Amino acid sequence: MATAKQNAYRTKLIKLVHVARRELGLDEPTYRAILLAQGGQESLSSMPIDGMNKVLDYLKAQGFRLRKTSGDRKQATGVDARKVRALWLLLHELGAVRDPSEAALTAYVQRMTGVDDVQWMRGECYVASNPQKHWQARAELVIETLKKWGMRFLPGAIVQLKDEVHARHRQGLLTQEQRECARQAFERGLDPNVGFDAHNFVWDNLRAAVGRPFPPRSN
Repeated sequence: MATAKQNAYRTKLIKLVHVARRELGLDEPTYRAILLAQGGQESLSSMPIDGMNKVLDYLKAQGFRLRKTSGDRKQATGVDARKVRALWLLLHELGAVRDPSEAALTAYVQRMTGVDDVQWMRGECYVASNPQKHWQARAELVIETLKKWGMRFLPGAIVQLKDEVHARHRQGLLTQEQRECARQAFERGLDPNVGFDAHNFVWDNLRAAVGRPFPPRSN
């Protein structure tokens, strides 16, 4: 039977995993896939403590950072903040960003907008390089810039991943669900004019088709 101390530690781990999920912007399928792959169960309630620690370690490797003191600035959990973090992790997955951590993202946001945390991306900032729209919403600026950065890498990465999907299909390694993801990816026509969102849709489906629902562990 678990002791009171073990139960308290277990409760703490559950809270931390939930915080990490929220801050990394994980949807339900991705979250469950991580629990199963790292902890051996699709639910925290049925997972042993060592499994929870493995899940938490994995989420830390993807950019989640523990706050050391209660006085630290609270991280934003709004839609824009989740988009920015998701784009940052995608760029890390594509090899464009070396450091996926929150600290590295904060430094990037500060360079772009003059504010020192994703939480403070509200309001507008002056963009000297844009003659048609000098003043732009900070969140919009960061998101658009990250998407443009992603488009330098996504088309080539998609070509490579399509080859991998073809190879796994020929070997009979795709499940029915993975074949459906592959179908959606291959049916979507892509050219530079369709933009980031269409490319990201294809990338996500190809990644699911090869069994990689979330960026791999960073070194």
